[in-house]
Amino acid sequence: MPPAVTDSLDIWAVDSQIGADGSISVDFLLPTGIYINLDVPRDATISHIKQLLWKQAHAYPLFHLLLEIDSYMFSCVNQTAVHEELEDETQRLCDVRPFLPVLKLVTRNCDPGEKLDSKIGVLIGKG
Repeated sequence: MPPAVTDSLDIWAVDSQIGADGSISVDFLLPTGIYINLDVPRDATISHIKQLLWKQAHAYPLFHLLLEIDSYMFSCVNQTAVHEELEDETQRLCDVRPFLPVLKLVTRNCDPGEKLDSKIGVLIGKG
């Protein structure tokens, strides 16, 4: 069997050659339809990234239409092609491993029962 080889283009790998300073160019889509591209640290937490985005978003049009920062969370498509909402903001970006470095800012849903059912389904292996 050949030895395991890591993909040199995998930006989430520890030994990735992309971004010598440890930053990754991430595309953000705001609910207002504004697109922002930022370089963020590869191992930054989701809450830190959201703070960086919020500071940058002040300079863009339609910022006044956004709600408070805590009213939003990120969503992405993960490595297994599943749409994932990132409610736990203590996770690091490199642990989330989105398929592409694209994060969408979405309004938080307040239905904990539905979220619990979804998490239970994931734990038992239900699609």
